Amino acid sequence: MEKEQKKIPNVLQKETTRRGFLKGAAAATGGAVALATVGAAAPKVAKAAEPERKPLYRYLFAERQNCTGCRACEYACNIYHYGVIRPSVSRVHVLKYKNVVDVPVICWHCDDAPCIAACPTTPLAIQKDPKTNGIILNEKLCLGAKCLKCQEACPAEFIRVNPDNGMPLMCDLCGGDPECVKACLAQSGKPQGPCLIAEKLGFGVHHAYRNVTPEEAGEDLLKLLFYPNKSGERR
Repeated sequence: MEKEQKKIPNVLQKETTRRGFLKGAAAATGGAVALATVGAAAPKVAKAAEPERKPLYRYLFAERQNCTGCRACEYACNIYHYGVIRPSVSRVHVLKYKNVVDVPVICWHCDDAPCIAACPTTPLAIQKDPKTNGIILNEKLCLGAKCLKCQEACPAEFIRVNPDNGMPLMCDLCGGDPECVKACLAQSGKPQGPCLIAEKLGFGVHHAYRNVTPEEAGEDLLKLLFYPNKSGERR
């Protein structure tokens, strides 16, 4: 028994780094378990079920000044949802403002979700997926073009209408792994980096962006990226 105890390191007798402390504590714990089980079989303990892990990314964020207008995000979105290249039904879309700057228009997955609050159906046709934070539309409950209260309530003016069935196009975050973000990253180059970013942060930091319309964002980009010439026009 004494020999077993001598193997236990005394982590309090020397200056210890964080790594050293954790290493020593783990060794000490192992020794204590060994001492407790000498001469008797350790009872079997059932493994606790691992908690269900939520996807890492639950929000989108757009560095608007980095958008080059390549529209790879649009293609990736409609290929994922429909299997074809058809930007008119893409959730994410790029606005060519005044034929000069490109403005990415995305769903910010607001924590207060004005689109859901505006939905008049019972039960709600629009809900958030608790696992991914994506916006899910139940087309069987949605009133479609007869209503579109969600579109009116969206402060970012993100929501468009599917031209085929009149249903609002909602961003479901592709099940928690946004295809638009991966496409943007693949197309981006240095030094500017990608425009679309998947975020795990809460929505609070995005309110200033969410409350800006695409047209307002376009004006901001014109001022940021282009200077007026002598006649005051942008170029």
